Amino acid sequence: MTVVPLGKPSANDHATRHPLLPEGAFRVQRPIRFSHTDPAGIVYFPVYFDMFNGVIEDWFTLGLGYNYASMILDRRLGLPIVHAECDFLIPGRMGETLTLGVVIERLGRSSITLRITAEADGKVRLSGQLVVVATSLDSFESVPLPEDLRRSMEEYRVACER
Repeated sequence: MTVVPLGKPSANDHATRHPLLPEGAFRVQRPIRFSHTDPAGIVYFPVYFDMFNGVIEDWFTLGLGYNYASMILDRRLGLPIVHAECDFLIPGRMGETLTLGVVIERLGRSSITLRITAEADGKVRLSGQLVVVATSLDSFESVPLPEDLRRSMEEYRVACER
């Protein structure tokens, strides 16, 4: 039996699979704090999912002009995550600042597939995909995306493609 080494992926391989955010994408900066890290000073991986949720809240309110708190508390519309995955490409370390952004990959009847990318120093550090589903917070059943929200998201998608 012959073993053929696969080799180490190059930076270009990562860049092809995980490109930097498009110009029109919503972005926020997050410092990596002591509380985000393990004893080695590297971000503890579940913390990224908390950051992803915070970026989504900011994106709704600041990027789409759709108040996230009001959506949940007044309109009783939730967006629970039903699928999550993430590629951790380069460790994040305490003291660094990440730029996180949101891109819509798919807009369904009641579901939204989002790509959340974190960058630092011109390199993609991690890239996650989240699927959220519009849900009535009274019946806990999926509901169609409200037309005003869908319209805002369609406009956002166009802005990201420019």
